[in-house]
Amino acid sequence: MELDKHILWEHFAGRSTPLGKQQIEEWLRVPGNIERYYEWLDEWERRNPQFVPDTGAALDRVLQEPGGQRVTRKVRGMSRVFRFRLLAASVAALVLVTAAYLLRDRSMSTAYGETRSVILPDGSLVSMNANSTIRYSRFGFGQRGREVFLSGEADFTVTRDGNQPFEVTTGKDLHVVVLGTRFTVYARAGQERVVLRQGKVRLDYRDEQKILQPGDLFTADADGRFRLEHISAPENLSAWKDHEFLFDGTSMSEVAGMIRDNFGLTVRFDPTALASRRITGSFHADTVTELLDVMAQLLNIHYTIREDTIYFSE
Repeated sequence: MELDKHILWEHFAGRSTPLGKQQIEEWLRVPGNIERYYEWLDEWERRNPQFVPDTGAALDRVLQEPGGQRVTRKVRGMSRVFRFRLLAASVAALVLVTAAYLLRDRSMSTAYGETRSVILPDGSLVSMNANSTIRYSRFGFGQRGREVFLSGEADFTVTRDGNQPFEVTTGKDLHVVVLGTRFTVYARAGQERVVLRQGKVRLDYRDEQKILQPGDLFTADADGRFRLEHISAPENLSAWKDHEFLFDGTSMSEVAGMIRDNFGLTVRFDPTALASRRITGSFHADTVTELLDVMAQLLNIHYTIREDTIYFSE
């Protein structure tokens, strides 16, 4: 069935009629309409930038009868037809609950080899490295908190708001709280890293709390061991935003990990001693082959790519 988008807009604004809710329920049973739901929600948000809906109240409205009573009473001796209708209504309600959950947060991701810049609703800028995902509240971000969930690596330039601290959570043990600053967060495969370029941040890591000043670098491994040190050029750890790769005595095994994270490729060395070779320099590369060409020339080695694996050899 086709659905007039204005029926959905009325639903987003909390003005759904019983007939409108029924039409939405039937329409959402078609999986292909979920993407249309997102598109029309985005369009409605642009037309109503100041509106912050109460999603909990909206869900209650979906689960209420036309008379306003929530469906909780017992039904005895119901007919087979009525049981079928009740089951159908339950399925429809579940569809709407699932859709509401999915639409509660906005998620953005980058593919292997891709970087992306995102402007959050509060004006903060997020530069995402390859193979990374951020997630934040679709409704009320900047008005009822500013929390971003990160998997991967991203650089943040945060707008200052003394009433709304900006928070980054990796979903593991690391939580970053700031008021207005520029910093980079890395969280992959149990390894976590935060480097501060400007401003001041508080780190909550397991049972520890640390205050970072500009130039401070916090690192933690999968076993919970962490270190706080000061570095002279913190901006180097976000050079990937400009497709720059900076190495300072970096082992090839470390480079292999970076290639795996950013390009999704496995690296093999033959002989294995090549993994301990070290590389120093700054290189611009828009693709993995451009980076490999420079490295091979600098170290006087060879490489081949077969499927999703890079083979280095002498």
